[in-house]
Amino acid sequence: MTRDRSPLLRLPYRCVSALCLLSLTYGAPPQERAQEVHEPLSPGQPDLQLERSSPRVHRGERLDPRTSVGPGVIETMAAVLERERRAPYGPPHNHKARNGARGTWVVPSRRGSLHAHSGEHYAFNKWGDTRMGISFGRTVDFVGAQLAGQGAQPLWARGLRVLGYREDVLVAQSEWLEELTFDPQWFEASLEEVDRIEIEARPAWRGSGWYALDDLTFVQEGERVVIDFDDLSYHARLTGSGYAGLVWETGSGDFDQESGVIPAPEAPPGAAGPEGFGGTIGSSSGRAGTPPDVVQDFAGPKLFDAGAGWLPPDTCGSVGIDHFVAVVNQNLSVYEKATGTRVVETGLANFFNTGSSAGDPRCVFDPDSQRFFIIATDFGTNVWFAASVTSDPTGSWFKTYINVSQGADAGRWPDYPTLGVDAYGVYTAAYMVGGGMSLFAVDKAPLVTGSPSMGTVTAFRNLPWEGAIQPCVTHGDPGVGYCISRKAGNQLRLRYVQGPMTSPTLVEAGVIGVPNTSTPPNAPALGSSAPLDCLDARPMNAVYRNGSVYTTHGIAVSGRAGCRWYEVDAASASLAQYGTVADSSMYYFMPGIAVNARDEVILGFSGSNASQYAGAYLAARTATDPAGEMCTPILFQAGNGPYNIGSSGGSYRWGDYSLSSIDPVDDTTFWTIQEHTRSTDTWGTWIAKVEYEVCDPVISYCLTSPNSVGPGAEIGTIGEPSLSQNDFHLLATELPPNQFLMFYYGAGATQVAFGNGWRCVNSGGVGVFRFKPFKADVSGFAMMQVDFDAPPAGTGGGLGQWLVGDHWYVQAWYRDPAAGGAEFNLSDGAHVVVCP
Repeated sequence: MTRDRSPLLRLPYRCVSALCLLSLTYGAPPQERAQEVHEPLSPGQPDLQLERSSPRVHRGERLDPRTSVGPGVIETMAAVLERERRAPYGPPHNHKARNGARGTWVVPSRRGSLHAHSGEHYAFNKWGDTRMGISFGRTVDFVGAQLAGQGAQPLWARGLRVLGYREDVLVAQSEWLEELTFDPQWFEASLEEVDRIEIEARPAWRGSGWYALDDLTFVQEGERVVIDFDDLSYHARLTGSGYAGLVWETGSGDFDQESGVIPAPEAPPGAAGPEGFGGTIGSSSGRAGTPPDVVQDFAGPKLFDAGAGWLPPDTCGSVGIDHFVAVVNQNLSVYEKATGTRVVETGLANFFNTGSSAGDPRCVFDPDSQRFFIIATDFGTNVWFAASVTSDPTGSWFKTYINVSQGADAGRWPDYPTLGVDAYGVYTAAYMVGGGMSLFAVDKAPLVTGSPSMGTVTAFRNLPWEGAIQPCVTHGDPGVGYCISRKAGNQLRLRYVQGPMTSPTLVEAGVIGVPNTSTPPNAPALGSSAPLDCLDARPMNAVYRNGSVYTTHGIAVSGRAGCRWYEVDAASASLAQYGTVADSSMYYFMPGIAVNARDEVILGFSGSNASQYAGAYLAARTATDPAGEMCTPILFQAGNGPYNIGSSGGSYRWGDYSLSSIDPVDDTTFWTIQEHTRSTDTWGTWIAKVEYEVCDPVISYCLTSPNSVGPGAEIGTIGEPSLSQNDFHLLATELPPNQFLMFYYGAGATQVAFGNGWRCVNSGGVGVFRFKPFKADVSGFAMMQVDFDAPPAGTGGGLGQWLVGDHWYVQAWYRDPAAGGAEFNLSDGAHVVVCP
């Protein structure tokens, strides 16, 4: 049943993005080529390249904006906060809440009626009471009933059975109905000679579980009786009414008082992918990467903030020009970057003004349009959608929703929605529970106009279940929007959306073989009676940068949870490198990855073990670190207490993801938001600003001496002494024309007379290293690039390598026959500090 629910010659990145926006055509697409946890299998020797086959092209379904997209509104954040003020969270009494009441049998409202099997009406267990009785007043044979889920799917009872009593003695019981569905299904109980039944439900949320009951059937004195509730009205209360001659009892009132627990993401029955064999591309859990600096950190949203009453938080957030926006279940907070001060706090449902839930949130800042995008789901039919009108998240927002449960997805609901963006589109994908996976592509152009509106929405439905399809947050313009998923334990699948976005196609770029992985085990934590849920091995986010797609997910490593990350070459759909963050005693889980303009990578995640509360961690690497390596994990916010809430299947819910992002102001600074235990049984989030040491300016020192053409030669530089950029040039001016010169360097500084000038460089106990001589031009100018990968041999016997943190002193020696004397001279000196 369908549910109606200042280096030279280098432009800043933002300048490049602005130039890209001038183009109205797409670039050429990339090259097309044809929970029992166990240990990862030993690496074999598989082909780690693309499956060679012709690209598969999916034609999308253009959604009808009249029926699939909600009305678009533009609303100021000031209006949101005023609405929040008028209806604050956490009142002492809410007349719509249970407030200690026991469950009752009622007929739902017109809007809440979803699952009638016959006619219009049915009954349900108000407040989701898990023990609800019906007394017949005489002995009957209870046959069964039509049963379905009631309300949003995460609230459905996780199973049902019927207990039969005679004279207050339990005499029979049915098997468990293990799974409720959207549409009613017949449940055969077959309980003979009972005078009372009790329906027992497994709880799903706060100790509650909702279900719909229709066509209640029993045999009395040889006559079959079917109660279909169709002679009742909406909102009718059965409990205490004597309806149909039966006693509709009050429930047990036995509710769990902890905060709302969202069940783990759904998966189809038997959906675990095969665990294949791994390969030999370099990776380890070693720690040879270069550690960054945590330069700022502050508290993010926490349990019991406005709207934040759910477990787990589903930690997400992204950095913009002046602000950091954080979204969790169900809270939206905005912080000033400079101070960490929270300037906006509101419930997420209030932000969207939904009148219902807004969970599983995601937030990204688009480096192309300089806008924030936020999505959430109502766990029914809709994905809420918001775009900031400018780069300022405290200003106005465009808001609407997409009804994704239509067409082939009718009767299904979106779980674990993802979010990505590129120069042309905004993308979200979800598992449509009960079917396959679907990807929705939104034309971004109308969203970033002065009067934003929803662009064309195209659905690609019934894709195979692969845990999560992660669209990339795209830096630059590859011409297409990349998406990546985990096809199997030893395979990733790369796709891309190709424009125009008014009628896009989805292209299968290839399947990439990767070393085998398996689902991570749950993580013990100090003081926790059960482990923390580490979810499964689905990718948790993805980014595109400089020709590569990066993604990350949790894995099992020697019986513990670890984090795996990949760099995939997008053009060839092949594995460039991968790495694992793991430890001999710690468990690491829920990773989020980001990559900056220098190809430096950060991974943010949570960590714990039996001797440590769950804390917030990060690891990172520079582009020149060994392939697959990151630094030793850095704890940037410790856990502060045991965690014993959010019970689900023998573990405590944690996650279901996290996010790291890149500061658009410099395109190099990292920001990450991660979960930790703020206090006993209370989750919190923590936001950290992370960077590698910025290249220090090159400083001139020492003296220059007059030469045959003027007051003396001077040394200069172009670019930065950065290993990752590798664009550093030495130059000298005011040289005698057409004369030989040579740049040389050492680890020490001095000032002693030499030739016709001053020698400013010595070995510093390391060595003196000379570059190859060459001639100045006719104007007395000379320039040479320093190749960090091929340093010269030196008199000190070393190789003269330029490594991060090294201090080198550089000078130019040159011939000057016209000056007489020693016939050579030297420039002043330059002090250079090598940066990542």
